[in-house]
Amino acid sequence: MRPGDAPAEPESPGAGSATPWPTLEAVLQRPLAQPRWMGWRLRAMVAVVVAGLAGVLLVAHWLAAQPKFPLRLQATPQGEVRLGPADYPTLTRLEGLTLQSLELSTLDRDGTLHTQVAPMGSVLLQPSGRWIIDQQAREAFALQHQRMGELMQHWSPIGLVVQLHLHHAADEMVLVAPRGWSGLSPMFWLLSGLALLVLTVGSAVVLVGPHWGNAGFAVLALSQCAQLMLIGVEHNLEVFTPPWLVALDVRLRLACDLASAAALVHMALLQPQRRAGWQRATAPLWLAAAGLWLLCSGLNSPLQWWLAQLSCAGLALLAVGLASQAQRQAPHPLTLVMRRLLLISILTWTTLTLALWLGARRADLSLQVATYGVATWEVFVTSLVLITPYLSRSRSVLQEFSLLAASGTIAACLDLLFVALFSLGQFTSMTLSLFLSLGLYLSARRWLLSRLPRPDEVTMEQVFQQMFRIARQVERQPELMHEALVRLLRDLFDPLEIQVACGQVPEAMLRGNGAVMLVPVPCRANAHGQTTLVLKHARKGQSLFTTEDARLAHRIMEQLHRALTFDEAVEQGRSEERLRIAQDLHDDIGARLLTLMYQAPTPEMEDYIRHTIQDLKTLTRGLAAQSHMLSAAAAEWKRDLSHRLTVARCELAWRLSADTDVQLNMVQWSALTRVLRELVSNAISHAQARRIEVCLTLEQDCLTLSVSDDGLGSDPAAWAHGLGLGGVRKRVKQLGGTVRWLQQQPQGIRCEVTVPHFAGAGSGHAGSGAAPSTFGVDSHPPSSSPAQVSAQVSAPLSAHVPDQASH
Repeated sequence: MRPGDAPAEPESPGAGSATPWPTLEAVLQRPLAQPRWMGWRLRAMVAVVVAGLAGVLLVAHWLAAQPKFPLRLQATPQGEVRLGPADYPTLTRLEGLTLQSLELSTLDRDGTLHTQVAPMGSVLLQPSGRWIIDQQAREAFALQHQRMGELMQHWSPIGLVVQLHLHHAADEMVLVAPRGWSGLSPMFWLLSGLALLVLTVGSAVVLVGPHWGNAGFAVLALSQCAQLMLIGVEHNLEVFTPPWLVALDVRLRLACDLASAAALVHMALLQPQRRAGWQRATAPLWLAAAGLWLLCSGLNSPLQWWLAQLSCAGLALLAVGLASQAQRQAPHPLTLVMRRLLLISILTWTTLTLALWLGARRADLSLQVATYGVATWEVFVTSLVLITPYLSRSRSVLQEFSLLAASGTIAACLDLLFVALFSLGQFTSMTLSLFLSLGLYLSARRWLLSRLPRPDEVTMEQVFQQMFRIARQVERQPELMHEALVRLLRDLFDPLEIQVACGQVPEAMLRGNGAVMLVPVPCRANAHGQTTLVLKHARKGQSLFTTEDARLAHRIMEQLHRALTFDEAVEQGRSEERLRIAQDLHDDIGARLLTLMYQAPTPEMEDYIRHTIQDLKTLTRGLAAQSHMLSAAAAEWKRDLSHRLTVARCELAWRLSADTDVQLNMVQWSALTRVLRELVSNAISHAQARRIEVCLTLEQDCLTLSVSDDGLGSDPAAWAHGLGLGGVRKRVKQLGGTVRWLQQQPQGIRCEVTVPHFAGAGSGHAGSGAAPSTFGVDSHPPSSSPAQVSAQVSAPLSAHVPDQASH
């Protein structure tokens, strides 16, 4: 999820195209192309922002016309409502009195006087019924809002005069006037701006990458946007919240909580890499979230409330488990950071739930937790949503921001717990919680930062790893050389645009005062002649290319050329040596065996030598050939095994299934030939088998070889693997595959060999310990200057190749 990514990936040349790329002069004269999201995506982005801003203004206009009580209302520990600071000096004499109810007297058309009374309790001050646990408090909350709604049916734009029934004081008449734009609290504008920001980020991520992997993030962003807007609206409406909004608020907030938790699981299934079978997992996930919402939508009982809380926490824990599993399978910095932030979120959610449960016995504390604790929680989650698209950069600023945000949330939770457990004052509890959270942050900061991914830095090891991978990839597929070089240069210099052009330059050079850098591509049997990579505007246009950048690019291409040349020389030497050995075997050993066959004393001996000569021909033909098609190699393997098993009076069952006919290199052919011979020889000599079944399958680039017999084999777990079976394991590992032996019923042994990614398996190198490169799909521009790496890329890359390339 990188909203700032620019395109400019080179297009692959057409199969019959004479000039797959433009000339160097044409590329240099062409203006800079717009980023890929600058078309309809930008217009859609502007439309979303304008619609969101219009929605905020419409809500503000509606709130400005709603009633505003002229005195601030406060809850007492006994559950009563106390009058706080007044908006007008004439009402200051009412401050500190207890308000029991509001009364409104109206005359109908017949002159009959009607009186309506709305009782006032501390539960009426609760901002939302979503955070009320007690059943009686929930019923009182709904009843008092219903009575207040009936009273406010007589509301008019000029205001409403109501009578205040006070405890131990005379009744007072006050005017409830419209709030007006000036009466909107700063919290509304703050939360509205934050909601608009998270809506913008969510829409930007989806528009830049419109795929299912970002759909979960979009749901999470929309849920937080709705939560913030509801908090801002209810903070201004106070006791005059309409009954329809009271009923809608509970269902909408619960839907947002469940959708956010389900979105976290959705993101864990698809980010940073999609899991196998994610389609089958996401549908039941969202159906389960919808079912929970239907079951608990009204929150009509404490059981439903706790079920909703535990369901949200359970889904978040499931997301943590999926992230942990993905981290074990394929370590990724984004997965690591997201897992830790999820754990922090779960802990704060648990703390908030406990604070609500423990503070339910005190009306004033319950109101503070439901008002400020929930708002703090939602702002904290929103901050995580806002920084999520940029977490893969792992910048130190983002790390510090995450730690400070977590410390602030811990401070708010500690403040609520201190008030609930020790009945401390607001100032005392806040000061104590801030000091404790700050001390915890300072003491654990170094340890936490050491566990978090460090900022991206380009090191000599990473550059050599990437160049080594490019050399191996070009060795298998030369047509992908330009694509691999574009990825490497994009990771190093992060230009706005990279293009491939036909033309030749002697070395990497700068044009346009550093706005453009030309990098020659190493020539490796290029059918299209010399090509050059044209890089425009370094660091996303924030800086110019320097001579150090050109020197680094030149050294990289020079080392890559050396590596490719060295590999070609090594492979040519191997081919010549294999051809010499094959010729010597054919001329010397073959001739001697032919002489022995004509001098054989018995027909059986003559037949055995004839089969040996046939095996020798198969071996020499394979050594002399540079590559083999799978179908031709399978035919040779079948013929060779048939000869062997006919002599041993053993039946062969052969099955071959391949969705495509691939080309085997020498490593693949040699390894599979010797594995087959070793397994069949073991079945004949040790198991005394009478029937051997060989099944060879190639499906979706995965090779599966199965050799089964009906012999007298014992449990494979008790075997002592000697040279034969050890050789099988070594050759299969050389191909990047796995092998296992299984005992069949009623008797016999089956050996299964599986080689995933078989098309590139032959290019793997046994014993290679090179770690995967940190550059890839989610990599980002380095924080350090390429000039710091330029001096390190000096030793020839070919010096590192022989040990890696030997088979």
